[in-house]
Amino acid sequence: MRILLLIATSLALAQALQAENAWRLESSESLPTRSPALTHHLLALEGDRSLELHLVRFDRSRATLRVLDLAPGATVAATVRASGGLAGVNGGYFKPDRVPLGLVISKGVPLHPWESSKILTGVLTVTARGTSLLRSGEFKAGPGIREALQTGPFLVDRGKPVTGLNATHLAERTVLLADKQGVAALLTTGPVSLAELGRLLATPGLLPGLKIERALNLDGGSSTALWVASHPVPFSRPEWKAVRNAVAILPAGK
Repeated sequence: MRILLLIATSLALAQALQAENAWRLESSESLPTRSPALTHHLLALEGDRSLELHLVRFDRSRATLRVLDLAPGATVAATVRASGGLAGVNGGYFKPDRVPLGLVISKGVPLHPWESSKILTGVLTVTARGTSLLRSGEFKAGPGIREALQTGPFLVDRGKPVTGLNATHLAERTVLLADKQGVAALLTTGPVSLAELGRLLATPGLLPGLKIERALNLDGGSSTALWVASHPVPFSRPEWKAVRNAVAILPAGK
């Protein structure tokens, strides 16, 4: 009897976990952009509730990423636009006095040094060889690093959701997405937990045309922001509070 009860409990748990992961794509709308190097998708997902995502992919042969430092009082939208950017999101974490949390390098210039913190599990890097999302232990400092931003936590690694993430706190999220060739897209979401988002992003075929190898979380919640050079007017989802830096998509060579 105990064995049967154990089997029944295991099956119920497996079904619950399967249901928990059962996100499905309800609709995908392609929004206009001014640059052929970008695609902007508005995605509507359904699971135990509805969830909206903005996915901005970029052609790595025509565009690259840059870390932008925001002046006091500046917005993500205004800073990305002034840089000549095609699109951009809010960047990493910062302290109440606006001092960045962790490594920040912009156009080869170090703006803040490396820090050790439980939340800073990874780093975005841009070199002559491309864009990467690295585990903290994989990162090696050097003169070839053009852009870098320390952030976290990792949500997906080697195509699998990272375990141990918070499963209860719902918040808007900003995420960097990478395939096997490097960073491929920026993502903002509606309220979702980190654990849910990791499972969602690791679901095969859920995001159109993108097989995610790694996903790295940026600052979220009231910091979440997205600006896209759309046509006929820019798309803007502004942050609720001032942030310290941004990650922008710029035309290659700028």
